[in-house]
Amino acid sequence: MKLTRLLVQLGLVHERAPEKASPAEEPAPLSTVVLSLEDLRARALDDQVRQEATELGLEKSWEEIYREQGLGEPPGGVCLEELDRKVQGLSEDEARVLVLGILKEKGAPIREVLLDGQSRDEALDAYEILLEKRVALRRAALEQRMDELNREVQALQARSADLQAALEAWKQRKREEEDLMELLGGMLARVQEQESKAGPSGPGTGSAARP
Repeated sequence: MKLTRLLVQLGLVHERAPEKASPAEEPAPLSTVVLSLEDLRARALDDQVRQEATELGLEKSWEEIYREQGLGEPPGGVCLEELDRKVQGLSEDEARVLVLGILKEKGAPIREVLLDGQSRDEALDAYEILLEKRVALRRAALEQRMDELNREVQALQARSADLQAALEAWKQRKREEEDLMELLGGMLARVQEQESKAGPSGPGTGSAARP
């Protein structure tokens, strides 16, 4: 853009007149959302918490956890969690018939399904222990940071109090200086008043002697 302006000034090129946008090309007005400072802080805090939760592994799906623990697909593609969802609201007899029908259809032996469910339960327990350790370490780091911040706050409070005390000391010195000036000013005013009452004195100020 700077080069174009220079070439225009030198008469080497002619500046084009800005083209008017057709009504169809005019951008539509953007909708705006007004957020308060508190809203922005809350959003930032939520984003930070979600980020930390993701870093610690709290946002992983069950499938991701199972894979990390070395568990593949359940027998016949049927897991206890899926069966549990299917039998919600059914009586015990109805649930038994439904589950046996699903296992028969999928060709999944009951024993293997039960063993797979036990392995997945143990995997979740192991992952829970891991999460507890991770969260404990992160909380310990946060609490240490809180202690550091509290010490910084106390130091800042002490500095603030010292500054206020220094200001009060200066005001006291100012009052003492003003009292001294008032005392000296009053003394000089009285001296001036006394001299005014006494009248002029010195050579040439007395009456002439008679012969």
